[in-house]
Amino acid sequence: MASGRVGGTRSKIRGQVGGTIYQVVKNPDGTYTQISYGKPEDVTKTITPRLQAQRMCTSIVEALMRDLRPIGNISMQSGANKSKSLNAFSSFNLQLVARDCKANWYSGNNFYYPSTSLIGETDEQIGGEFLLSSGTCQENGFDEVLHIVNPQNVWPYVSFIGKRFAGLRFSLSASPESVDQFLTRHHLTPLDSVCFACFHTWQDTDPENDDPASYTKHSYIIANIDATINRRSEITPEIIKKLFVCSSDMEVFQDVSPDGKNFYIGYLIDNAHDNAYFLTMGAFTISYATGKKHVTTSYLRGVDDRYQGYCFNYAPADVFGSWMGEPSVKPYPSPF
Repeated sequence: MASGRVGGTRSKIRGQVGGTIYQVVKNPDGTYTQISYGKPEDVTKTITPRLQAQRMCTSIVEALMRDLRPIGNISMQSGANKSKSLNAFSSFNLQLVARDCKANWYSGNNFYYPSTSLIGETDEQIGGEFLLSSGTCQENGFDEVLHIVNPQNVWPYVSFIGKRFAGLRFSLSASPESVDQFLTRHHLTPLDSVCFACFHTWQDTDPENDDPASYTKHSYIIANIDATINRRSEITPEIIKKLFVCSSDMEVFQDVSPDGKNFYIGYLIDNAHDNAYFLTMGAFTISYATGKKHVTTSYLRGVDDRYQGYCFNYAPADVFGSWMGEPSVKPYPSPF
C-alpha cells in the first residue's frame, strides 16, 4: 500500500483507476492523507447451472476430438488448412451438442451425456450423432454406407461367424471395366478420397478378473486413390484392393464379394467373443473434380435401435446432478 500527503482539493483522488483503489482519509491534526492500494482479487468461483451445462457439452466434443482429429483435419470444406478445418469441425459440433442439450434436456437426446464419474474410464469416449463433414459436393464416391450383422452371408468363410461389418460398398460392373472406367462411374478422380468413421463398443475380459472392462472408441478410415496404378488396367480383385490406400487406427478389411458384384472397405469386429457392437457410422467424399476441394456433408448416425438404447437414461437431466455436486437429484431441472 502506498500513501502520500495531500495538499489541496485538486489532488484529492477517490475511487478506482484500473486495478488501484484511491481513498482520502482525515488525520487527527485536520490534514488529509491520500492512500492507494491494489484491488483485492475475487477468488470466489461461481458455478452456475448454465456454465456447468456448457462444460458438460464441451467434454462430449473433446472426447470426439481425441479420436477423430485426422478426420476433422480434412472434413470441412470451409477450412483452408488442417488447423482451420479442425477448428470448424470442433465449433460446428459444439453448437450441435449445445442445441441438443437444450432441446432434449429430459429425453429424446441424440448424444450420450456423461456423469463426471465417467471421466478417465476406459469407456470415456462418448457417442453422438456428430457432424462428420460439411461441404457443397453432391456426389459420393461410394454406393452405400452399410452395417452387416451376418458377414458370413456375404463371405462364406467359417472364421467370419460371430462377426459384424461396418463400412463402404462399391458396385462392380458385370462387364470388364478399366480402373479409369471404375473411377468415372463412381465420380472419383486420382486425387480424391473417401472417408468412413464409426463409434463402437466392446468388452475385454482380464483372465485375473471375472468382470470384463468396457471400452468405447471412434475409429476412422481415410482411403486415398493410388495414382501409380495404370488407369487402363482391368479391374480385378487384386487390382481394386491396391487401388484404395487406407490409413486407419484399426485393421481395415477389404474384399470383393464372391459373386463379384461388390467391393467392400470397412471393419470386421468380433461380436461373439468381445460383445462388440457398432453404434454410429457415417462417410463422406473429398473431390477435386473441379480443381478445387469439395466435400460431401455427412453425419454419424445410429446404426440401429441399439444406439437409442445406448443413450437411454443418459439425457442431460439424468446425469447433470453430478456436474452440480448433487448426483441424487434426478431428473435435474433444466437451466435453460
